[in-house]
Amino acid sequence: MAALSAEMYGDKEGTHATPSEVSVTQYAFPEAIKSCPPLSPAPKPQAFHDAADFRRRFPDGRIGSDPSLSTPEHGKRIFDMAVADIAKDYKSFAAE
Repeated sequence: MAALSAEMYGDKEGTHATPSEVSVTQYAFPEAIKSCPPLSPAPKPQAFHDAADFRRRFPDGRIGSDPSLSTPEHGKRIFDMAVADIAKDYKSFAAE
C-alpha cells in the first residue's frame, strides 16, 4: 500500500494525520466529511520525547502530511487494496 500512497500523495503522505488515513475515514464515513481551509506545510518528521513535546513540535497533529489531498475515492482504492491483500494472506495461511 505504500506504493499506492506514494502514487497518490508523493511526499505529502507524511507519517501522522496522513491523506491516506483521512481518505479511508472519508470512504467509511462520508457523512462526517468536513471541509477546511488550505493548510500550511506540516513539520517534517522528527523525534519527540513525550506528549507535550509532540504537541510543541506538531501543534495540529500533522507530521509531514497534507490531509487536504484526501478523497473518499482514494479511500475506496486503499480499502479495496487492503481487503485484497488480507484475503491473499488469509488464503495463503489457510493453505498451509
